Amino acid sequence: MDYRAGVSDGASTAVDTLVDRAGVCRDFTHLVIGLCRAANIPARAVSAYAWRLEPPDLHAIAEVYLGGRWRLIDATGLAPIDGLVRVATGRDAADIAFMTIFGRACLIEQSFSIQAIEP
Repeated sequence: MDYRAGVSDGASTAVDTLVDRAGVCRDFTHLVIGLCRAANIPARAVSAYAWRLEPPDLHAIAEVYLGGRWRLIDATGLAPIDGLVRVATGRDAADIAFMTIFGRACLIEQSFSIQAIEP
């Protein structure tokens, strides 16, 4: 599998990603979720701010239920799990979309602020 932008769009399925052997984090996440569910392993989608990704950005990852607990999986291998801040959890990418736009839009600015909280 290759991480490659422009191979997919919002209508691409996990099967498309498997056939194309390429996609972005959302596509990798859908593929992991589909394969896990086919093996009867509970799985869900997570959107996160990946502050340890270079450069830091929003990122889609999977979460699977194994060994009695939920475990995060980044199938792209790009974002360290300990460098993620969860934004949303849902069944698939439609539930965890970073934004939903109808019509044309232009991103002017994006910023995030995160702070560690001591336990």
